[in-house]
Amino acid sequence: MVGTVQQHRNVVYARAERFGPPTLTDELVTLPTSVQCPQVPGLLEQAMGTGDLPMDEHCLTLNVFSPARATELLPVLVWIHGGAFTNGTGNASWYDGCNLASRGCVVVAINYRLGALGFTGRSDVGLQDQIAALTWIQRHIEQFGGDPRNVTIFGESAGGCSVVALYASPAADLLFHRGWAMSPSLGQLRTTERADQSERLLLSEFGVSSIDRVAMTPHSELIAAQGRLLRDPKDVVSMFSPTIGGNVVSSNAHDVVARDARPLVIGTMRDESRLWVALNPNAAAMTQEDVLNEFERRFGTSAQKAWNAYQSLRPRSSPAQMLAAMQSDESFRVPAWRVIDARDKAGSATWSYFFTWPTPVFDGILGACHGLDIPFVFDNVAAPNVEHFIGVSPAHRHLADTMAGSLFDFACSGDPSWQPTNGSRTTLQVDERNATLIDPERELYDLWNP
Repeated sequence: MVGTVQQHRNVVYARAERFGPPTLTDELVTLPTSVQCPQVPGLLEQAMGTGDLPMDEHCLTLNVFSPARATELLPVLVWIHGGAFTNGTGNASWYDGCNLASRGCVVVAINYRLGALGFTGRSDVGLQDQIAALTWIQRHIEQFGGDPRNVTIFGESAGGCSVVALYASPAADLLFHRGWAMSPSLGQLRTTERADQSERLLLSEFGVSSIDRVAMTPHSELIAAQGRLLRDPKDVVSMFSPTIGGNVVSSNAHDVVARDARPLVIGTMRDESRLWVALNPNAAAMTQEDVLNEFERRFGTSAQKAWNAYQSLRPRSSPAQMLAAMQSDESFRVPAWRVIDARDKAGSATWSYFFTWPTPVFDGILGACHGLDIPFVFDNVAAPNVEHFIGVSPAHRHLADTMAGSLFDFACSGDPSWQPTNGSRTTLQVDERNATLIDPERELYDLWNP
């Protein structure tokens, strides 16, 4: 550990007109208060207490946390927040980088445009914002004690998806050196056809034929229109998100990510989807028959085999929790497996972790749910309101040292201090006691990869 950590908050890295590309700022400018991109805050954002932050389209800011008396340039860790590309902010207290920086690195938490403001059509200016922030870091991070030749990007959910998308973005090739993707929502990477449809639907909400006609609309009306388009759960995933083959991400993104030699860590949670199932008022009424119908939708004639496999590996699960187990894999673990498999085949350095420690809150019904690893990777187990999510447990120190410590090791050396996947699906299980797993839960892997 090092001593005092200096904080530089609300640093403006770029400016942009609505729907336009970001333009870097050369001078060091800070805003007097923290702001967030206009949005409807999600569940985690409400838990983090960011719902009351002022909303402003001029939100392209970042926060820098750096050890005060470093005698040499330090590794740089750049955090990309999650929130389904429609909500969230790098200003959340859970993303305070002081404890992580105190290990001996510079931590930067960035903001970028969200929803219709950031991902209307193929331009993906929200992803352009992330690239602009990384460019600013290359130019200015030495002033804060960071080494621009040693930059690691990390993010969770949509932030994890952003990490992977940036591997497939030619404009980011020279801007970072390794990545750490936590529960990446890779299903949000959309087609150009979907991007075009998304733009048409937004324009139809305003009865106009050109995006220029929406440029002067109050952002409150834009967010209201966005909310109407996101009412159907099927549309939440890819209505506003990065576009494969758009202006930023390569059309052959999967192959580009597979062949990229920069080290990559991908981690998933055992019970990703339990968070949403637990908050679904209809979940308690779900029957086994209801959930079996969902298994049949996904697995067809192998539905009973799949049910038996999940029941064996997720014992004592209610019907709703069985559905969450299947959806956790469908949305998070399976896409992650496919990236790992492709990188292993290409010989690209890759590591995997599987977080299985269940939070004790609400009598354990959340399990090892989506977002639970965030307080540990930042070593922020005492952040405001975080105890309502992670509870109280003697395991906290071990989990924080595993997650924050491994991330720091990775930033320093490109090795998180456990075994790489190496074509054998080698995985670090993170729990009260960590374990190295070889080809874990093969029964489930085979269900999704027949």
